[in-house]
Amino acid sequence: MSMFNKVIASIGIGSATVDTKVKRAYIQQGELLEGVVEVKGGNTDQRIESIDLKLMTMFGHEGGDRLSPVIVEVHQLNEPFTISKGEKKHIPFSFKVPLDTPITMIHPETHKNVPPVWIDTGIDIKNAVDPKDRDCVSVDPTTVHENIIDAIKVIGFKFKQMESQNTPAWVKTNRPFVQQYEFTPSFGKYSRKLDELEVYILQGDHETTIYFEIDKRSKGSMAVLKEKFNLDEHRGSVTLDNQEILLKRSRVSDVFEEIIDEVL
Repeated sequence: MSMFNKVIASIGIGSATVDTKVKRAYIQQGELLEGVVEVKGGNTDQRIESIDLKLMTMFGHEGGDRLSPVIVEVHQLNEPFTISKGEKKHIPFSFKVPLDTPITMIHPETHKNVPPVWIDTGIDIKNAVDPKDRDCVSVDPTTVHENIIDAIKVIGFKFKQMESQNTPAWVKTNRPFVQQYEFTPSFGKYSRKLDELEVYILQGDHETTIYFEIDKRSKGSMAVLKEKFNLDEHRGSVTLDNQEILLKRSRVSDVFEEIIDEVL
């Protein structure tokens, strides 16, 4: 009977199972993600080589509808051990969510979380089908992110949408993805001069680099040609101290006004 149990467990029937439970389903960028992985033994003893927690997300590709999964962070939970028949093990975990983990929020039109962020839990069992578990989490922005977004709104912009996309060549990051925020002018001096403002926020431990693309509103007979060849777009970046962003949000507004005024 024992040999039979080992054979069927090797193809996933009656094998060990895994269930990951996070302490909080809502987490902020840069905070600790805590929880417990519950491993339940199957119909026979099995050797667990490793348990990996992968923080995952999806990103899109400009000009298409294709979405690609990507690993944001990997956390190995344990050393090899044996789970006995019917045994239950509760293994606590804690790891830091990277600052560049995409934030999830409600899209104003679709009312869906964009983009998704989740934990893939995988158990490596010797000579067996590996059990898996998936748990979604909601990621909130840091105060630095919030202050930058609010500072842009103050000077007359309305938040349009947010998406994760493949990293543009001019944005400097080791990640294959980056989160893009899109704004449109809604009032003030930019309402008839700009079409759109795109922003990428790359926060570090001490300072944050903000990449931006300013889309001027084209007029006259050359307008179509300018838009076709992106001649109305202006790109750049600015790096600010995190404490300055936290304590002087108006300074961020002033910086963006100076940048946009120079372009115009």
